[in-house]
Amino acid sequence: MILFEKRLHDNIREGKITLTFRLWDTLKVLRGKIYRSHNLGLLRVLDVDFKKIQHITPEEVRRCGYDTLDDLKTSFSNDDEMDMDDEYERVVRIEFEYIGEDIENYKKAMGNVKDSEIFKIKEQLLVLEQKNKTPWIRKTFQLLKDKDCMLTKDLEAELGIPAERIKQYMRKLKTLHLVSSNSRKGYSITPLGSKLLKHFNARHDNEDILEAENEEI
Repeated sequence: MILFEKRLHDNIREGKITLTFRLWDTLKVLRGKIYRSHNLGLLRVLDVDFKKIQHITPEEVRRCGYDTLDDLKTSFSNDDEMDMDDEYERVVRIEFEYIGEDIENYKKAMGNVKDSEIFKIKEQLLVLEQKNKTPWIRKTFQLLKDKDCMLTKDLEAELGIPAERIKQYMRKLKTLHLVSSNSRKGYSITPLGSKLLKHFNARHDNEDILEAENEEI
């Protein structure tokens, strides 16, 4: 379980806070895993590693919901899970995304959905894809599956779609629990996204078979 001050909860729900630091001796959470936060909901860990306190940037401090590094350091001593030590040189850096309060969001994020739900998501994706001149959804999922993580600029080069539009599309895919994002590594596909990719690939293969049969006729 990952605990936060109550005053931070709303900003976490709204996606304004996506980073936290903990004074842990070991990495108590794993990248890609989903954890519950008391009175808040479910969080997916996007990245976790050790970082020296002196190397924490002002931008990272703001992403944690604090104004200054001193404010952030003060919060360490208020956390029961942390044993504050002025000589402590490093902390655990945890980048995360808020999934939701309902357990159904957890199941959906892990790809545990009914076929009827898969059909509904596919319909939403096809509508989204029609807003672009060329198909991009299946190719995007395949790239993320093959590359593990990709930055916006790399997707822009592969897809031929402007960066701002890619970010817009990715926000939609994130709300559908199909992709997750990491500020350092970029976008990655979720288990549900991988499940959708299988459906798109099966459909693509069937279309190839029908096209080949028509050519023979």
